[in-house]
Amino acid sequence: MQPPKPALFVAVQEAIRRTLRAQRDQRLLRAMSEAELRDLGIGRSEIPALVSDAEALRNAPCSRAPCAPAAPPAGRR
Repeated sequence: MQPPKPALFVAVQEAIRRTLRAQRDQRLLRAMSEAELRDLGIGRSEIPALVSDAEALRNAPCSRAPCAPAAPPAGRR
């Protein structure tokens, strides 16, 4: 049986994995044509923000709490 990996090692390994994935995602999006990006509903200038937002969402803690009920539209009762 192998000894458990130290927490610091695992944290560094995960950080490297996340960085490599973000770079790969950005490369993939940049290689797409304007038509392909338009089909996805994004512009080429949005790619860095999309990749960083996706990274932030992957790192966000998950919650098992139910979502709040949707508010009724304004002006309607």
